[in-house]
Amino acid sequence: MGEDTWDSLYKLLLDTSIDDRIYRALADTRRRYTLYVLEEWGRVPVDELADILTGWMHSEEYRMATVSEREQLAVELREIHIPVLKDAGLVRYDDGKGILVLAELSPPVAQLIDWAQRNDRQNNQEPNVES
Repeated sequence: MGEDTWDSLYKLLLDTSIDDRIYRALADTRRRYTLYVLEEWGRVPVDELADILTGWMHSEEYRMATVSEREQLAVELREIHIPVLKDAGLVRYDDGKGILVLAELSPPVAQLIDWAQRNDRQNNQEPNVES
């Protein structure tokens, strides 16, 4: 999206190809972070994703995340977040292999996710994905 302007953001938000399921999917931090990982890597095992997200979600705390917090997030990914992302058409999930894959995104949806990631980073809510 290059330089964010109010006009370009307004035009993007009014794009009729972006339906409410996509906005609902992007409303949750864990789902946005999942998409950021997938944009970088294309595919990720859900167990590895749970490890990454647990670290990110607890990165500002002065303690290590617990095993139970990681297990809870893994359950939430499988039972809540992945189904929402699938319903929005943002990911494909192979339940047998436990692999999550980024779906082909339309340009407006890709721009919206890009904008969300830049703004999460500016608000110190998202670490650098390239680690």
